[in-house]
Amino acid sequence: MLYPVARIPSRRLAVRRGVGRVLRPMFEDFAQKTVAAVKQAEELAKQLGDESVATGHIIYGLTVDKSVCLHHIFQDLNVDPDMFSGYVKSLPREPQVMNGPFNRHVNTVFHRSKDAAQQLGSKVVEPEHLALALMSVKAGSCYETLKEFSIDPEYISALIMQAMGLPPEAAPEWF
Repeated sequence: MLYPVARIPSRRLAVRRGVGRVLRPMFEDFAQKTVAAVKQAEELAKQLGDESVATGHIIYGLTVDKSVCLHHIFQDLNVDPDMFSGYVKSLPREPQVMNGPFNRHVNTVFHRSKDAAQQLGSKVVEPEHLALALMSVKAGSCYETLKEFSIDPEYISALIMQAMGLPPEAAPEWF
């Protein structure tokens, strides 16, 4: 099955505002749809009363936009964004972190997503790059949620690569 892949012109994001927060320089190479996913994640964390944004919030942000392939991949697996937010709500709350709202696993995801974009020949981090990086982190609330739903992150990575028109074996490796 073919999934839609976000295609945004390769230009740097000019807007430097977030939902209630100033967009950090780390996002200047992120496509608008990727920044929108991060904003959705921040909003979910705020709604749940969380002190930090965790990987479970990020997976929600990536699946809520129907134009992002991850929405359709999980829809085919009978998992909708509300299931992610509901399960994340049931997990233990994560403590506040120093220097920003993003926990250490999310910061790892952001750095790996930039690596993924570069390795796959893109100048900007698209939602698919963020999703590939997210699937590579074997800890945190996203990983716990995927385990709860019996979903293999490597399988999701392969589907993301296929949606991008690339062979699964071309997926970046961080290990």
